[in-house]
Amino acid sequence: MTSIVRLPFSHVENSKGQPISESNETLYPPKPPDLESLLHGARPLLLAISLALTFESLTDRDDYTNTMTETTDTPRYSTMDLEDAEAFYHDEITPQMRAEGLAPEHETPTYSWIESHFPGFIKHLSRRFDLSPGDFYERIDVPIESKPEEGPFDFVDDDETRTALEDYLVELRERQGRAESTVATRRSALRLYVRTYKDVNGTDDLLGPLHDDAARADEMDRVADTFDVLRRREDTLTTHASRRKYVQEVRQFYTHQVTFKGARHNPTDQLERRFGWDSTPEWDNQALEADQIRTLYQSATDPVDCLIVIGVCGWGLRPSEVASLRVDQLVLDPPEDDTEAGPYIEFGSERKNGPGTVALLTGVEDATARIDTVVEEAGDDWMGAVFPSSSAESGHLSTSTVRRRFKNLAERAGVTVDGEVPTPKMGRRYWYTAYGEAVRRVAERFADVAEEQGSKSAEVVLDNYLSEAEKRRHRREEIREDLEGLFREEPGVQ
Repeated sequence: MTSIVRLPFSHVENSKGQPISESNETLYPPKPPDLESLLHGARPLLLAISLALTFESLTDRDDYTNTMTETTDTPRYSTMDLEDAEAFYHDEITPQMRAEGLAPEHETPTYSWIESHFPGFIKHLSRRFDLSPGDFYERIDVPIESKPEEGPFDFVDDDETRTALEDYLVELRERQGRAESTVATRRSALRLYVRTYKDVNGTDDLLGPLHDDAARADEMDRVADTFDVLRRREDTLTTHASRRKYVQEVRQFYTHQVTFKGARHNPTDQLERRFGWDSTPEWDNQALEADQIRTLYQSATDPVDCLIVIGVCGWGLRPSEVASLRVDQLVLDPPEDDTEAGPYIEFGSERKNGPGTVALLTGVEDATARIDTVVEEAGDDWMGAVFPSSSAESGHLSTSTVRRRFKNLAERAGVTVDGEVPTPKMGRRYWYTAYGEAVRRVAERFADVAEEQGSKSAEVVLDNYLSEAEKRRHRREEIREDLEGLFREEPGVQ
């Protein structure tokens, strides 16, 4: 409410400057201040606000060097966008690499090197941008020049070690007749092992210490130190079984040196015992239950996650097979004369330890919708990957990304197995368990026929009287209802 001031008549004038009589005494409100006066009075306050906003803007745009805390001098990675992370790589990581004798123009730092020098950076790339170190290096286009590699162990400096590794793999393939998939697995394991051994111990000479009995204890320590780093990798030694298997892969190379090449000792002896990995792993007893798979599917808010769950749990695929799935492998509408008699995935003879075709007994609608989405989003640039990735050299999601998405979904859905977050392998085990039950039920169905034929078991009837196509059809009929029940309800896809 406006204040009213009563003025004495002797001080009041009319519009012509004439005094007003007491009888005409009038009430007047005070004259409001003009705008210029208001702005003049507020100028110091406005100046202070402007300076504060300018300082905040400059702080927000400042580079990563101003993200160091006053107390720890540690980079605050959470504030970095992708441009900041790239600048951090060139301005901080690259000089550190040069200081330690690395060549950033020709190579990128190893996983363990980054973790030891800049802990938290890799985790930030994964959480904020869903990028592995390799994806990040590809995104920022480093190294500038790649060293040509003629062989898988070209990075090994020690000539004798490099030759021994290459000769070992040749012998696996040509003398022992191992499958190419087995040789590839062994090659990959040894590449990672040798790189890590070199990072940890400063040398990649694996053979020299093997010919000196006095060096045995020290070499066993060096190997143990290498596995200390390997076991912390989220994509390598994640389970008790995988740790034992990885040790066995590496041990085979050392055993070959002892047996055929004159080495005096094997530095992986008793390695499992040293790490507490010597108990027999429970290889196949951990699997997701049907209700848990249904919960995963219904909790997924992204069609990619939905199809990953179907691929692992409903099709029985490995995470690597899901990640690299291509549209030309999917036969969603086969012709009537196709012997598979239903939609299926065609892998061919290159598939490791499994049939060349996998029946799609469920999830066909999800697969069709996914392909339609990819075609619409990618257009003419689409190269056929069901899960394309522009940041990966392969053109599709990495296996580690599929595993991570599966585990993240399980965490959000609150699904655990023995108190632990389940892995895709546990979903795949469900499929194999369900398939085994289907085979058993088919055999029970033919038990009466076997009895009438005087056969000892239903398996004899199945083997002798049914074609492969008929047996396959009966098994699929048994398992189809179980699988369709897992993915029947619509998930909350946004």
